[in-house]
This record gives sequence, structure tokens and C-alpha cells, in this order.
Amino acid sequence: MTILKMNPEEYSFAAEYVPLLISILEKRGIPQEQLLRDTGVQPALWREPGARVSAEQLEKVIRRALSLTGDDWLGWEFGAAMTMSTHGFLGYAALSSETLGEAIELAVKYFRTRSTILDLQLVIDGDMAALQLEELISLNDLAPFLVEGLFSSFHFMTMKVLPDMPIDDGELRFAYPRPHYFDQLKPLIPVPCLFDCAYHQMRFPAWKLNEKLHFADPRLASMAAAQCEQELATIKAPPGLLGQVRRIVLSHSGRFPSVDEAASELHMSSRTLKRKLQQLGTSYQKILDDLRKGLAVEHLTQTSSTVDDIALMLGYSDASNFARAFRRWTGRSPTDYRA
Repeated sequence: MTILKMNPEEYSFAAEYVPLLISILEKRGIPQEQLLRDTGVQPALWREPGARVSAEQLEKVIRRALSLTGDDWLGWEFGAAMTMSTHGFLGYAALSSETLGEAIELAVKYFRTRSTILDLQLVIDGDMAALQLEELISLNDLAPFLVEGLFSSFHFMTMKVLPDMPIDDGELRFAYPRPHYFDQLKPLIPVPCLFDCAYHQMRFPAWKLNEKLHFADPRLASMAAAQCEQELATIKAPPGLLGQVRRIVLSHSGRFPSVDEAASELHMSSRTLKRKLQQLGTSYQKILDDLRKGLAVEHLTQTSSTVDDIALMLGYSDASNFARAFRRWTGRSPTDYRA
């Protein structure tokens, strides 16, 4: 995550998540003072109603936690330790919803009360549904901690509200390379995991959206949603520029637009677009490469399309140019990746 000239009021995280991380480190013998030192986060900040930590503060806390523990996979443990109360009124609203679909609808609508660093969307793809996390700031090397933490949290909370529902019929997709620690965790994860994808997605059969939740309580759900609405009114929505650029890149069937074309669609100059993307920790070329890589991985792993056909779909004049780019992105050839 790169923080450049950010408005901390626009890019922030609910402070209630900090004491959970403190608790995890204290079990390892690492005191709160050591974790929060030089992060700008004041002890007991999270006891203030509506308290937030800025993107810069969150980055410092996460980096310090990873450094102090040496556990690069800490995000999985962080998410598993979350409870409904960790997610504030949004957690209670989701817990007491009638169906899983209604719970997700509330989570999508009010996710900003939890984070304006990431956004949550529900995507329907045929007979599959997906909880999709979209980066509002380019997370870069901190993506594994935050994305794995939230997906882990979603998984364990779903098990609580739907204890009898099968959990091995989904899939996790990550928009970053396979972490070095994944082989250690793989036996503990009940679904296939794909890396280098176009989006961060937690995929599951769409029929589950109609499942009745174990703790459904319409009155409590309505009260909690009203509280979420009040919180939402106090939190400024950050510009969704990264998502807008990604959608523009993907909307040009059969080719990918230049930075000038994308800027024109956004009613700004290419110089302004480049500057704004730099402030979000990324660039137009990186967005383009990440989407091309993600689409390539999905075609290689999910379809029988030939390498030549995939190269053509991604705008490459021949398969050798595509293969060189793919090796640069993943360290492997398209053929090796498919194998």
C-alpha cells in the first residue's frame, strides 16, 4: 500500500479491528505498546464512537505486526478471530438477516462503515455468486493480509449462521501471486485457491443466497441497519477511480484502450489520470498488466482455449509476445501454468 497525499478522512478503516490484532500479538507475548509504537494510533482510540484509523496508520500497524511476529500468513488468523461484534452494527445486521443473500446485501450497502480502503461487491456469474473485494487504494504487498483476513472472516461467520451448509463447493481467487507460505495453509483451506486472477473473489453456488440464517431476527436486523445508515452518513465516500479505470479497460471488447482513451472517458487529461493513479499507489500500465494477467490465468485454468486464442483475446499480435509477458508477470510460461 502506498500512501501519497491521501485525505485520511477518505481512506480509513474502522478502529474496532485494532484491539483484535493487539489481542493476537499479546498471546505471542508482544505487548500493545510495542505494536502501536510509531504508528500514530493512540491506545484506546477504538473506544471512541465511530473512531477510524487512516490508511497510513493501518499500513504501519500491519507492517509492524507482520515484522514482530514473522508470520506472513497472519491475515488468516486475524480473520478467523473476528466475531460479529468486530464488524460493529453491520455484523449484527448481517447476523440477524433472514437469508444469506439479505445479509450480503446489507454488507455490500454498508461496507463503507468498516472500510474505505476496500469496497465489497456481490457478483453473479452464471450459477455462481462471488463476494468481490475491490481495492480503492492499491494495496500492493499488504493485499494478502487484508484480503485473506476478510475472506477468512467471511468464511467463519458463514459457518456460524449456516452451520449445516456445505463449505467445500466454492473457490477463492486472489489478484496477487501465490504466497510462499500457501503450501503450509493449503491443507486447512476447504476450497480450491487461484492466484494472479483479475479480482479478489470468494465464489460459491448462487443457490446459497436463498438459505435461511440460523439467527434470523427481522426486528434486530432493522434496528442494526438503521444504526449502519446513521454511521454511513458520517463517512465520506472516496473516489472509486481504480474501479472506474478497470471497468473502462474491460469494456472495450477485443482490445484494451490507451491511457489517453481511458482519461478521455473519465473527462480528464492523461496527465491528470496518471497523477491520480500514482497517488493511489499504482499506474495505468500496472492496472492493464494486472487485468491482462488475471484474464490470462482465468482462461488458462477455467477454459480449454489455446494459448494462441488467449493471446489474441488479450490484444497480443502473436503467442510469443504473450508468452514473454506472461512469464514476466508470473515467472512461468502459459503452458507450464496450465499444467
